[in-house]
Amino acid sequence: MNKEKRIPTILGLILIVSTIFMATRFINNPQNTSIKANRNCEPINPQVTNKTNKSVTISFTTSSDCLSSLSVNNYYYENVKPKGRIHYFEVDKLEASKNYEFEIIVNGQKYQSGDYIFSTAQTPINEIPTSNLAWGRVFTPDNIPTTEGIVYLNINGASPLSSIITSSGHWNISLAVSFNENLSTWFSVPNNIEEEIVVIAPNYPSTQIISSTSRNNPVPDIILGQNNFSIPEAIVETVLPQESLIDREIDLMTTKPLDITNPKANETITSLKPEIFGTALPGGKLKIKVESPITIDDEVNVDSSGDWNWSPSKNLTPGEHTITVTDEKNNIISRKFIVLAAESSSPSFTASISGQKISPTLTLTPTKKLTPTPTKKITPTDTPVSLPSTASGIPQSGTTFPTFLILFFSIVFFYFSFIYYKKS
Repeated sequence: MNKEKRIPTILGLILIVSTIFMATRFINNPQNTSIKANRNCEPINPQVTNKTNKSVTISFTTSSDCLSSLSVNNYYYENVKPKGRIHYFEVDKLEASKNYEFEIIVNGQKYQSGDYIFSTAQTPINEIPTSNLAWGRVFTPDNIPTTEGIVYLNINGASPLSSIITSSGHWNISLAVSFNENLSTWFSVPNNIEEEIVVIAPNYPSTQIISSTSRNNPVPDIILGQNNFSIPEAIVETVLPQESLIDREIDLMTTKPLDITNPKANETITSLKPEIFGTALPGGKLKIKVESPITIDDEVNVDSSGDWNWSPSKNLTPGEHTITVTDEKNNIISRKFIVLAAESSSPSFTASISGQKISPTLTLTPTKKLTPTPTKKITPTDTPVSLPSTASGIPQSGTTFPTFLILFFSIVFFYFSFIYYKKS
């Protein structure tokens, strides 16, 4: 008599084949899919700059437009720009002489590394030096102002510095609040030493220029992709009569009136150290006053083109501020602007409703009532059916040992496949 195959044995074979298939999928597909999905948003060359005793700046780039945020000791900071390839974070409310670790979150993916650490500077004993800016503009090869990018400034003996490029192509770095390389005190900038300027902008190669601190106010225009400053047009000097000089001065005053170009009236600003610039009589000197809970008084020089640029040496408090600019002829202009507060006690980003998975509501409608069909009654036939004899007992179709053996090896194989997937 042939033995029947037991159904548990077939189920065991199906289980082991399914286990092999699932383990192969775990090892290969999910991991590769994750890499492909996040490869374009991996942080490229994170940098920690602008270190002080209370704040730092952390920046990096990505190869495509991505949403990003930053976590420092479970405090979350948002990118200066909501989405893009340039990621620039102004981290404040830190403690002096302390080590910090940070975590980068891009498109929901967290990135951690042993290199993602920094230390804050010591609290300086001396007062903040007088205002000292490095500033300028960045252009594309087509002479169009760059709207996105980062300028890094490296001076021998100083902690690395940086600035984000504004939508008008401007950048500025306050050297007055820069620290020395050891982060022990303020850095006193020599008048004429070598410095390195590196500009990173999307769709253009890195631009690296060797300059001098004597050319920081302003720095000559930078052209992306060119490792030298743009060549200014030749200026032909002519001797003019006294009357012509007076007329020229009046003309300059007409074309370059005392004005504040940025910020606009009642403009809302997210930076605690906003870039403030405008126009005035070329070659003059301006007095600047910012009325805040703590009043700031400073002076700034106007360049030969009639442009001036200034940034506060300390963070402004959130709220309304008034800046007043006075030239040497006592012409006065004032402008009010608002500085927004930065959320630091809780994550500064929330998932929008568009980012939530919405499950459609299934509406059930009653189906047609089915009338059960009576089954046909089976009646015994007249032909007798012979049944096997059970006198010697019912024959056994097999034992359960092979089935349990297959189940055991299936579970072991699945377990080691899962462990391998987690480690890889």
